[in-house]
Amino acid sequence: MKIKNSTKTDPVLKEIGVRLTQQRVLAELTQAGLAEKAGVSKRTVERIEAGNSIQLSTMIQVLRVFKLLEPFGLALSAYKDETPAKKKSKPRKTGTTPPAEPSRKSHSWGY
Repeated sequence: MKIKNSTKTDPVLKEIGVRLTQQRVLAELTQAGLAEKAGVSKRTVERIEAGNSIQLSTMIQVLRVFKLLEPFGLALSAYKDETPAKKKSKPRKTGTTPPAEPSRKSHSWGY
């Protein structure tokens, strides 16, 4: 499933659970093993994988086990230089304007 901005919360939670289960299996970890490495209970891992809501701090602990915390941070980055794919930007104006040309008024000598 592709997660989109329009996807409701419950399906997103379920998909995150599926993806974290896949990560755990690829890492050859049991739920108990993941729980130990993340510093959470086995029941918490079961809840995550079932698509239940969890605390953000718990998600951070689990993401750290799979070395996914940095990509998560990049996805939330507000800084262009930290984003994975840099977009070409228009040249910025420096805010300086060229000096004004001297006035070309004809000079009168008071006549």
